[in-house]
Amino acid sequence: MNNYPKNQLATAIKSALFGLALLPVASLAQDKEDVAQLDDYVVEDVNDDFSVLPTEPSEGAFGFSKPLLETPRSVSEVTAELAKNYGLRSVDDLVRMTPGAFTSSFFGIQGAMDLRGEPADNFFRGFRRIENPGAFKTNIRGASKLEILRGPVSPLYGTGSVGGQLNYIPKSAKSDTAKYIESATGRVDVTVGSYDQKIISAEGGMPFSLAGRQGGIYAFAEYEKSDSFYDIYSPTSKMVQVAVDYDVSDSTVMEFGFQWQSSDHIQVPGWNRVTQDLIDHGIYITGAPPVRNSDNPIGADRLLPQESGFILDGVTNGAPNASFSSVNTWCIPGDGAEFSYNGMPLTCFGPAYALQEDTVGTAKIDHETIFIDTIDYADSDVLTLYLDFITEFDNGMTWKNQFFMDYMDHEKFQSWGFTADYPDAKVYELRSSLTFEYELGGASTENIVGFSVRKDDLDLNHAWYDETFDTRDLTVGPTPDDRFDWAVSDPYLEDGTLRRNFNEEQVSENINSGVFFLSDITMGQFSLLVGARYDYYDIEAYEEARDLLGALIVDADGDNKADVKSDTDSTVSYNISLSYNSDFGLVPYVTYAESNSLSTNQLGGVIAATVDNGEWLQESELFEAGLKYSGFDGRLYTAVAYFDQEKTYRDGQTAALVAVYSDGVEFEARAVVTDNWSVTATATHIDTTEVSDGALAVLNGADFAIQNGMEPWEVYGGRFAGSRSTFLGTGAEVDRGGLPDNTASLYANYVQELGDGRVTGSLGFSWVDSTYTDIFKTVELPSYSVWTSSVGYITDSYELLLSVNNLLDEDYYTSADLFDSVVVKPSEGRTFSATFGYKF
Repeated sequence: MNNYPKNQLATAIKSALFGLALLPVASLAQDKEDVAQLDDYVVEDVNDDFSVLPTEPSEGAFGFSKPLLETPRSVSEVTAELAKNYGLRSVDDLVRMTPGAFTSSFFGIQGAMDLRGEPADNFFRGFRRIENPGAFKTNIRGASKLEILRGPVSPLYGTGSVGGQLNYIPKSAKSDTAKYIESATGRVDVTVGSYDQKIISAEGGMPFSLAGRQGGIYAFAEYEKSDSFYDIYSPTSKMVQVAVDYDVSDSTVMEFGFQWQSSDHIQVPGWNRVTQDLIDHGIYITGAPPVRNSDNPIGADRLLPQESGFILDGVTNGAPNASFSSVNTWCIPGDGAEFSYNGMPLTCFGPAYALQEDTVGTAKIDHETIFIDTIDYADSDVLTLYLDFITEFDNGMTWKNQFFMDYMDHEKFQSWGFTADYPDAKVYELRSSLTFEYELGGASTENIVGFSVRKDDLDLNHAWYDETFDTRDLTVGPTPDDRFDWAVSDPYLEDGTLRRNFNEEQVSENINSGVFFLSDITMGQFSLLVGARYDYYDIEAYEEARDLLGALIVDADGDNKADVKSDTDSTVSYNISLSYNSDFGLVPYVTYAESNSLSTNQLGGVIAATVDNGEWLQESELFEAGLKYSGFDGRLYTAVAYFDQEKTYRDGQTAALVAVYSDGVEFEARAVVTDNWSVTATATHIDTTEVSDGALAVLNGADFAIQNGMEPWEVYGGRFAGSRSTFLGTGAEVDRGGLPDNTASLYANYVQELGDGRVTGSLGFSWVDSTYTDIFKTVELPSYSVWTSSVGYITDSYELLLSVNNLLDEDYYTSADLFDSVVVKPSEGRTFSATFGYKF
């Protein structure tokens, strides 16, 4: 495993990216008749079995049906066929196909992806879903296509992350053509693989006639019950999709559908007690936690709040949750104090909690052994509905009236001290838009105008007060002294025993009304795309958690009632893009956008603590310039983009103000070299920094111990934490932890006719640069390359696909999205899967 100097590699990648994108310009020497014409950007007579080339127009970026070549933003598409042949299993794997994408581990849950160093929003057919960083796994096998837009969303779609969006087009969208087929059609797929992987799915569609008008229905269902590479972890999931299209009249089509998903993917942080020796050599520091469990029969196998801390009757002020923790040590700046970190003297409230000294040692640990408990659980039920009425007028206008609903009910518990409950989270949105064209002088325009109304009704309950990781010895597993009780709605038992309470209960309601317009103006070979949106917000939020003595944690007026915070505000977002459509397939463009989105908690709700200061709205800016090219008779598509973006927001847990700055270069190429061979390639260089004095910082225990003349085991019985400025000073701009500066991928695909069908094969790798786990650069994660391959045989009636992930059994590590100083996720080893499909 080679670790190249970062500055040399960054320079090399940045230099190479623009060079790669400009290589196609050499094709200008071709004769005029050999050049692919931009106005007819349709790949003809190209055998693209892997769906490598982005041939179909997409509405994902702005709402206009435009080829990616003509879209003046950085956008990638991944079809279901491409995802299957490349062995993509989750949104984390999209780094193989998407420049600018790299997702840290959110406790092992692949719910959403990160783009350009920022969490991206999940969209469903162009509508933003409930936030899902760590609730349930997004099943990409249920998508017919994934559209990945980097940068702020179109004014059509409302507010969104400056990082970008993952727009999920469900398989059941195939009903767009199902109503024109002559008979029923469908398929059944069965997948088996390593670690008792078992997945079965079925899909099918048929036309129908109702009241003399045509329609079509398509459905998809999947069930998975598998073990996994990691010990104890055995997730299950179920998914059902249904879509119905129906011609209500000669001019109006109704599109109705839903997706239901149920899963029990628990959160798994990976390894604790992280040191450089653990990453480099697999040497783990062992040792039992301090004895804290009492003889209380209610908590005989786990720590109750009065065992992981102590409670003084009547003490609420100055003690969060009315409890003094015996596992967490909080630090503030202090001269002449007992501890220090990075040269900063500290006053810390609590001692260094040590392991039992006579149990301390070292051991080799394998990747299968992770932080997990048999009593950990998670349950998610998610329902997404849509109903569209699309009317085509004789004058060419299109009127869309669309309704969208997203529902999630989720609860989970992890024995390191975290419980979450999101009961009946709901989002509704109504959008009405009119699309029309008109000529203006020498310019032709396509336009969209409309309005939308959205309501978010969200209730987030968290218990994390005594959350800690290093107490557990992974080589032993959970014990009553490192397993924390789960939270309950009524923690006050009659005998005086206290169960764990939810120390966050954030309720919020947001009504967002907006009007928008977009105009795509073509003047000769120039195209100007402008759009703007006005949003009005009416929010209400309150914190109703009670501490261990029964008092409201937030009660400014002392009336023992939740302090309801309400506010209204309005914002304007806009996008301006200019592009030039050359005669030889090269399209340069430049974009500037300003957008707004909400500062929210993990569920997407507004935090009451941000309302009074008016900082529940976050602003972001994007500058992007790029080149796109299509040539060689439509066999090659390339894109390169430079971006510079920034945003400010309030942290979802601490409400601390955070400013994030990101710039970089992204490259993507897709080519059908011959009728047998095709390739895809991506490369990214990115630099992401942030400033936040008040953000929570949990220190790496081993690093803190060494800086204070101790051994790591002397602090592993608890944790040290504080505001970031306590350990870095005020105004420190730091690299965002766990995010590699450079990533790249290269895949080759092969197809050959054989008998009644064709043989397919795919082989490629993704490469990730070395990076540090956290902002303090305590542990360096080495660079790595992960190879994947597949081989298959396809006929008109059946398919067989054999896939191998992590072909060379590479060991690598992914930093955590939260607690990145403390935990790290070890890689899965080599896995195999075989899928048999029968089509009818």
